[in-house]
Amino acid sequence: MANEKNKIDIFISLLLGFGILLVTGWSKLDIILSKNLVISLLIFTSLSFFSLKAYSSYKYLSILMFLSIFLLSPQVFTSRQGELFPVTYIVFMIYFSLVLGKYMYKKWKSSL
Repeated sequence: MANEKNKIDIFISLLLGFGILLVTGWSKLDIILSKNLVISLLIFTSLSFFSLKAYSSYKYLSILMFLSIFLLSPQVFTSRQGELFPVTYIVFMIYFSLVLGKYMYKKWKSSL
């Protein structure tokens, strides 16, 4: 059952990754199978997957995570190229630290 849920989440995140590529600057990606397209698709798909996974436990944080993905593309805010991507990294690190903290707490409580 969990495997089917992961397949659905991966498919949805792949669609979201393509959607983000279309919205943020498809015209800059010249060739269909270029390295830039593959790398961008992998990054946007993995970040979308993590934001989908976060939605079950942290709804507001996952919405913020998904919206911060758009800050990675330099075509979104042309006047601030390369200045806004740390916001995305910080938001995702907050999520990963929450998950790690919850795991460490459960591990600590079960060892007592």
